[in-house]
Amino acid sequence: MACFMGINYINGLLFIHMRKIYLVVLLCSLHTVYGKKYKGAEIRTVDSYTYGKFEVRMKSAAGSGMLSSFFTFYDAPDFAQNWNEIDIEILGRYNNEVQYNTIVGNHKMNEHRQVLDFNPHEGFHVYSLEWTPDYVSWQVDGKELYKQEGEHIKALNKNQKLMMNIWPSTFWNWTGLWNDSILPVYAYYDYVRYSEYTPDKSEKFTFKWEDHFDMMDPARWQTATHTFNGNSCDFDPANVVFRDGYLILCLTKEENPGYSGGPVVDAPVLLSAALSGSNILRLSFSRDMTIGEIKKSNFSIEGVLIKKTKLGKNKKEVDLTLEGENIQSAAEIKYSLYSGESVQNIFIKKEK
Repeated sequence: MACFMGINYINGLLFIHMRKIYLVVLLCSLHTVYGKKYKGAEIRTVDSYTYGKFEVRMKSAAGSGMLSSFFTFYDAPDFAQNWNEIDIEILGRYNNEVQYNTIVGNHKMNEHRQVLDFNPHEGFHVYSLEWTPDYVSWQVDGKELYKQEGEHIKALNKNQKLMMNIWPSTFWNWTGLWNDSILPVYAYYDYVRYSEYTPDKSEKFTFKWEDHFDMMDPARWQTATHTFNGNSCDFDPANVVFRDGYLILCLTKEENPGYSGGPVVDAPVLLSAALSGSNILRLSFSRDMTIGEIKKSNFSIEGVLIKKTKLGKNKKEVDLTLEGENIQSAAEIKYSLYSGESVQNIFIKKEK
C-alpha cells in the first residue's frame, strides 16, 4: 500500500473510507490531492485480532462536530465487501452519552446510543467491548450496558486492528455543527488492555498485553496519514503525542499541530458508595487512590462525622468510618483534591 497526499492507493485503485458509504475509483491518471485545513490523529495496532476483550481508560474531547473513538476494524483491501467493525464512539456534542455500533457486510450498521450517568469529557472512565462468535457486549467501568446477538454477529469474523482516532465530521446531523473556534481539543488515553478469547479455558478471556503509553511502541502501534470522505481533517502523526504516561490524540488547525495543553488532569471520579454495617462507607473510584488523596479532611458528608479513612487493598476503594447512624440512602458526598472540590449526589447501597 502507498499513501499519496493522505489518500490510500492500492494496486491503482483509490480507496476512500466513509462513515456512510464506500467508493472505489479507478485512477486513469494521477492528480494533485490537497491536504485539509484541520489535522486529526489516528493510531492502530500492527497486529490484527479475531475475538477478545478490548479495554481502554480514556477521557474524550468535548465540542460539537467531532468525536473521539476506540474501535476495531478490518483493514484488508477487500474491506468494502466484507466490512467488519465494532465501535465505541464518544461525540463531543453530548455530555452524557456513548455510541456503540457493529458494521458488517456491505456497510450494514447496527447503531445504539447509550445514556451515561456522567460526562465522559470531564473524567477518565474504563470503556470495554467483548467480541465473541455469539455476541458483542459493551461495558463502562466494569458494568455491562449493552449487548448485541444475532446473525450479523456471526459475520463479524475477520481479523481486525484495534484503533483510536479523533476527527471532525461533515455529517452534522450526527455529530452536530462544526465550529473550529473550539480548537485545539484533545482525547486522552491512559492505557489499553487486550485479552484473548479462550472459550475452552475457565476464564472466557485471557490477558495478553497492556500498554500504559510511556512511549510509542512501533512494534505494537502505527500512526495514520490518510483521510476519508466525511472527515474534515487529515490524520497527522504529529498529533499523536505521548506525555507523562498518556497517549494524547490532538485535533488542531493545520498551522498548529501537536499538543499545546498543560499537564494531564486525572481527577478520580466517585463511581459508587456502599454502607457496610452501620458505620463503614466504602467508596469506589475510577482510578487508584493515593494515601495523600484519602486524608480525612478531603471528605465531607452533610450531617455525618467522618472519624477516619482507610485505603483498601484494591486501591480504587476507600473506607470511611462514620460516627452516628443518620446516613441516608442518598447523600451528597464532597471530596477535595489537588484539582479542586468535587460534589456528587450518589445513591448509597446498604450491604447485608
